[in-house]
Formats: sequence, structure tokens, C-alpha cells
Amino acid sequence: MFRKIFGYVMGLIKKENLLPQSKEKESVPFTKEELEILLRIISEGNFKGKEIQVVYDMVYKLQQMYIEK
Repeated sequence: MFRKIFGYVMGLIKKENLLPQSKEKESVPFTKEELEILLRIISEGNFKGKEIQVVYDMVYKLQQMYIEK
């Protein structure tokens, strides 16, 4: 289950980076509650050493989205 969510989130992050940046803030596809759930799932996960940087970057972005909401 975690791998599926992780893959979905990473796909969204990659897609976001590929889109041209507009001057207006685009709406985030997650509600505050959804972001909370994702962060909680990640906090309970186990990660291999090579995944740590990717997970750290993803969590940072999710936290920024959470703070903005």
C-alpha cells in the first residue's frame, strides 16, 4: 500500500516540476486532512538508505503544502 501511495505522490511531484511555472499559485490536489494522512503514513514507514534523500525531499514539499493550507 505504501509503495502505491509513494509512487502516486512522486508522480505528482515530478509532474509539477515539469509544468511551466505560472505567476499565480496553482491549487494543490490534496486537502489538509489528506496531507496529514500522507505525512503520518510516511512517518510510520521504513526506508532504505538510498531512499532517504527522496523521502526527505518529498516530506519537505508535503509539509510546505500542509503549512500553506
